[in-house]
Formats: sequence, C-alpha cells, structure tokens
Amino acid sequence: MSHRVEFRFSENPWAPTAVIEEVNARTGSGLVLTGLADQVGGSSSAAFVEWADGRESAITRTRTPLAVMRQTAGVLNDLRRQGLPVPAHQLVLELSDGYVAVVQERLPGRHVDSLNSTTAAAFVAMNERFAGVLRDHPQVPRPRAFPDVTLGYGAFEHTVGHLGERGRRLLGRLLEVDGGRPFRMQGDDLVHTDYTPGNVLFDDAGNVSGVVDWNAGAVRGDRHYALLGLHWGSIGRRTVGAEEVKQVEEKLAQLSPATRRSYEAHWMVDQVHESILKGFQPERIEADLARAEKTLG
Repeated sequence: MSHRVEFRFSENPWAPTAVIEEVNARTGSGLVLTGLADQVGGSSSAAFVEWADGRESAITRTRTPLAVMRQTAGVLNDLRRQGLPVPAHQLVLELSDGYVAVVQERLPGRHVDSLNSTTAAAFVAMNERFAGVLRDHPQVPRPRAFPDVTLGYGAFEHTVGHLGERGRRLLGRLLEVDGGRPFRMQGDDLVHTDYTPGNVLFDDAGNVSGVVDWNAGAVRGDRHYALLGLHWGSIGRRTVGAEEVKQVEEKLAQLSPATRRSYEAHWMVDQVHESILKGFQPERIEADLARAEKTLG
C-alpha cells in the first residue's frame, strides 16, 4: 500500500557533542559533556552536561516546535517551584538542523528495568499528583490525539487519512467510537503522553524522584489517559507485569466504559499518525495501522 504523506522526515542520529558545541557557540553556556543517560537510543536520548559553575544538567533534542517547548518550560518551571519532581528547564534553543535543544535540571534517581509492587504503586501515585495542576494554565493545549477542531480530526486527516481506503475507514471508525462527533478531552491535569517506566526515576526506596522527557510538550487534560501507555505502548508491555497492571486498572476503572474506549481508540490512531510523521518504514506503519484496525474493531 502507498504511504505518500507530505509531512515525512528522517530522524538523524543523536550526536550530543555536536549539539553541545552549537549551544555553547550561540549562548556562551560553557557546557561540558559528562556522560550519557542509561537509556541511550533514538533521536532524543539524554546526555549529561556540567555548567561552568558546577551545576549538573541533562540535554536532549526534540522535533517539537520551539514555541511549544518554551511554553512547556514555563509550565514545568512553575510546577517545579511548587515541589513537583519535574525538571526545571534552563535553556530552550532552536538548532540549525531544525531540532530544538533542551537543557534541563538533572533530577536524582535511576531507571528501573521493570516495575514491582512498590514502584508500580509509586508510579500510579505520582500520576495522581498531576491532578488539577494546570488550572492556572488554560493556554496549555490538549493532547495531540484530541485535536481541538469543530469537525473532523485535524492533523489525522492529513496523515492517516492519506493512507487510502484503510486510513479513511479507520478515521470513520474512530468517529463511530466517539459517538458521531470528535471526543473532547476535559480536565486540567498535567498529562505526560509518554508516561512509561523509561521516563520515571526512582530512589532506593522505590519512590518516584523524577518524571522526565517532556519533549513532546506538556499537555492538559485527563491524567488517566497517561496510564494507557502501560497497556498499549511497547515499553510499557515490556516493563510491567500482570500483577502490577492491576494497580493501573484500579485507576482506569474510574473512567466510564465509553470514555475508556474513546481514549484507547485515540491512542491507537495517534500511533499511526506519529509513525507517518516520523517517516518510519512502511512495515512499521503497516503494523501500527493493523493494530489500530484490530483495536477499533
């Protein structure tokens, strides 16, 4: 099948040294590379740097637009001052290759290979702390999977909708799941759209010490949506066992069946959308499309 979509781009290998050199040249920050995060891989993995005054930070890059990342920095810095374990963003800069570099506070803690009963409980409890924290930030958008449009599905129509009959049928099915009108996510919670163990740091006691990788931008809505990644995301499925998932299900049970169904449908269609945007190989797009078709029925 054809996957000719205008928004396609290629992900360049992550080269932190070159990024740090450009940041230093343009800002005079004097950052020095000190190491790489324990989850290196892909286009935006963190590298660790040190400022001239000895402060330790992490640097990443993202394709998310500069304006969105600056807004994210403002929101997270405000929440950090309120005591939430999110990284203060110290520098946001558009690079010559179109990526955006983000220098942020290096939070304490470490990643875990998989969640146990203690860390699973902490993981769920941390997400609860995001409830209502964006009441004073009405400018923060809803998750990308829930476009704020009067009719239709916005960007989905320019990616998934261009996959031919299957893509149009999938969007039609999504509309049916939503009851004939695109679903509007409500709420003023902070939503991490990639809330998986790989983006959470824990201390030695199993408590959450940091929630990192906000490179998709901070969004506002229903925090329960973030927990779906443990069911549907590849990283979630590899790092969470059946017993631990039960703790997640206790929270997701607070959703009505119709809302839960809509969230899952939007999550799956958004994965197809993202695969197209990121220029993945046709085999990957086909796999995501087939999974979305199966999920939506």
